[in-house]
Amino acid sequence: MQVHQMRGGGMERGGMRMLRGLDLSEAQRDQIFKTFHDQAPAMRERMKAARAAHEELRKATTAPSFDGARVRQAADAVGKAQADAAYARAETMSRVLAVLTPEQRAKLEQRRAQGPRRGPRS
Repeated sequence: MQVHQMRGGGMERGGMRMLRGLDLSEAQRDQIFKTFHDQAPAMRERMKAARAAHEELRKATTAPSFDGARVRQAADAVGKAQADAAYARAETMSRVLAVLTPEQRAKLEQRRAQGPRRGPRS
């Protein structure tokens, strides 16, 4: 995941959007909100690390002289930041799915199988 894809709420906005139409109870909404809220500080730190890693990689690849070790180290940091973000998204999704009923999970899975929606969102 590139940094620009994580801006603007990341999992929070995309996560809540994906849950539309699942007829969540108020208790489910509260639990899911708490899940997103609780992970927000750590996600912010991951976003900062990803930005710094991308910036260092940019600097390393545009330096006047090529330093392979520096480029490798920066690229590894970008990879780690991406892996950390993927892990966090998976962990958050697991917590959200645990709140859903089997019917809601089935509806969500059916929606996922159809692929990303195009066009205006309501």
